[in-house]
Amino acid sequence: MSGESSEVSLLLITANVGTLFEQPDQLLKPWLDQFCQKLSTEQPAFVALHCQEVGGKTFITGMQHVHKFVDVLLTAPELAEYSRIRGFFDEDFATKAEFTALGSVYFVHSRVSDAAMWDFSGCRFHPIADKEVCRIQHDSLRQDTFHKKLKYPPDFFPQFPWSRKGHIVTRWRIQNRVVDMVNVHLFHDASNLESVEQSPSIYVGNRGRALRHTLQKLQDLGLPEAPLFIFGDFNFRIDLHDIVHDFLPSTEARPVKADDETTTAMEYYQAGEDTPALQLEKKRFVLRDCLTQDGLLAQWRKYDKESRSFPQLFEQHISFPPSYPFSEDEGVTQEYMKTRPPSWCDRVLYNAAGKELVQSSTADYFLLGDTAEMGDHKPVCLSVVSHPTSTSQPEKTAPQATTAEHANNNKNNNNSAGGADSAGSTIEPSAKRVNCQSNNHRVHSGSGRAPQACAASGSCHSAIQWRQMLPPLLIYCCTLLVLQYIAGISSGTAAVLIVVLAASVLHLSHRR
Repeated sequence: MSGESSEVSLLLITANVGTLFEQPDQLLKPWLDQFCQKLSTEQPAFVALHCQEVGGKTFITGMQHVHKFVDVLLTAPELAEYSRIRGFFDEDFATKAEFTALGSVYFVHSRVSDAAMWDFSGCRFHPIADKEVCRIQHDSLRQDTFHKKLKYPPDFFPQFPWSRKGHIVTRWRIQNRVVDMVNVHLFHDASNLESVEQSPSIYVGNRGRALRHTLQKLQDLGLPEAPLFIFGDFNFRIDLHDIVHDFLPSTEARPVKADDETTTAMEYYQAGEDTPALQLEKKRFVLRDCLTQDGLLAQWRKYDKESRSFPQLFEQHISFPPSYPFSEDEGVTQEYMKTRPPSWCDRVLYNAAGKELVQSSTADYFLLGDTAEMGDHKPVCLSVVSHPTSTSQPEKTAPQATTAEHANNNKNNNNSAGGADSAGSTIEPSAKRVNCQSNNHRVHSGSGRAPQACAASGSCHSAIQWRQMLPPLLIYCCTLLVLQYIAGISSGTAAVLIVVLAASVLHLSHRR
């Protein structure tokens, strides 16, 4: 970022909307009402809505309802002040190798004077001035250059070789603030029976591999460093193995066998009781002594461990109940289904630069529609109201994240993160920052490898170095020529002196 940035309010929302398109008559209207009411009441300057499972599990028939969903977002009276909209919906289910069922929609309020999207092909920002939604069908995805979409390789989830998991990346400039937005959908737990066997479960490894892949792809883009917000359905689950051993320490586990001797269920009995305290099946989770939402938040949060494997990503303190799996029954708004252990699947995470922005702002992290029918996933929102900044103030370099910092944040600042990434994949903060007007934003020269995706980004720092070196070189050369003429120094001696002094100037400039 360069120049002065005015105050701007961001509202980032992630929502797995699959059940909206499976039960449109029951869920589509209340969901859209809650969304529109939130924007109408608060009027944030910029809204990012990241959707997963667009079209639902039965997407071949569910996709017919996507047009109604999009039409409401474009024409709702409550959203009239959002004069500029950009959206991307992956509806190309016929191309299974690339289909992700992701949808990203971005709303810009009329009071925002500067709003632009990054063109990944042209490597520059383009101002937006109207409403446009790209319905990704057939070849339309490959023709659009304002986003990057990726579907995870099938070997990332060997237990479920065909899935709709992946990410969509966009880069924005809002009121002179550059931010990256990533819509992500990671792999789910295919079976409770597998999840309970070990800690961490095999599914944790699948998700970790995919998220590291996304972070590496972002690095490979070679873009200048900026606040990164990665939000979507991470499918992070509580540690079911540890839950069973901690909450039911003295129970007897009894497997239920099918005719072919395969285990179809596990039942956990406490001594002297005939009714199981816990019943587990592939897609069934029945805890006899049900916990309230407050109880889940107080007692189960410590079993929400997966984000700790990524110490380079941060998150606001969670003060809301698990976002999944809420009941899909009509009229039921705050009860969980007995299919999976309630978990905080839907999250908004950010890198060190994003943490710096959030901590210098007024932030709120919450569920949307906690008393409304919203489907099996309640949308999770992060509201950030940033304060004006100016280049007249010294800029801080984002600190490298550490496990100790995460532990301290959990204790003192109510930020949840921690642990170490076993693969060592990190988003490194910049070691040095250089002002540059190329592409109207600041180019950061980091400690990692040089950017290569955009020629303008890679050559900017070198151009600045040469402009700094030329004047002293010219002065030294002219001085030596004068000395040669006055003192009679030979041409060979003068050439040697010029080379030595030039090398010294290059060395000093490189150190600066």
